[in-house]
Amino acid sequence: MYSIILPTYNEKENLPLIYYLIQDTFQKANISSYEVVIVDDSSPDGTLGVAQKLQSIYGDDRIQILSRKGKLGLGTAYVAGLKVSKGSRIILMDADLSHHPKFIPEMIRVMD
Repeated sequence: MYSIILPTYNEKENLPLIYYLIQDTFQKANISSYEVVIVDDSSPDGTLGVAQKLQSIYGDDRIQILSRKGKLGLGTAYVAGLKVSKGSRIILMDADLSHHPKFIPEMIRVMD
């Protein structure tokens, strides 16, 4: 299984798009064993609510949510995500689309 750790802070607008791109990338690569771990740092824009809506649509086996109190930072968000990830392979991404999911298959080829 692959775990994609996705820290968020004020990513209400980007979260549905990045999730769609991740899901589309895995479907096109014919990989069904993955999860997205969303680590939210109390985003004031409602990112957590969007994450919960996505989880209700796609399931908690596909989307894990870790909600943290306060803005604790990107590095610690990745560490927190690593602690709850179920995958044997980990992919770190940013929810702001600075890391495009289209490169995931290449990362997987390098890992494997």
